[in-house]
Amino acid sequence: MKHTILIIDDDTLIVNTLKKKFSTFGMEVILAITSEEAKEALDKFMPEVIILDLLLTKDDGSEGVLDYIKSKENLKNIPVLVLTNLDKPELRQLLLSQGAKEYLIKGSLTLDELYEKVLGYLEFKG
Repeated sequence: MKHTILIIDDDTLIVNTLKKKFSTFGMEVILAITSEEAKEALDKFMPEVIILDLLLTKDDGSEGVLDYIKSKENLKNIPVLVLTNLDKPELRQLLLSQGAKEYLIKGSLTLDELYEKVLGYLEFKG
């Protein structure tokens, strides 16, 4: 079975790098660069893991998308990994309390470490 992940980030370098990494390991990667695109993708696909950037150019990213995911019965149990440049403990606490599984700082983990985290959620799911 092919695993599906949704990456929501407006940085094309990061998106393309992540897509290449996850695709190499046989995962289907869905991309969204705005919260609107993310919501449309979530209405069409059922990803097993979501990687969410906090700052999207056109909108708020975390608030709108995370709220949307957690408000939908069919989506609320999908693990959301927040991947951001914002190293703010109070924001970390807020997002974790709102249902994010991880709050990860882009500069402090490698691509392999991120892949391992995603894989851990896929394995946990069974």
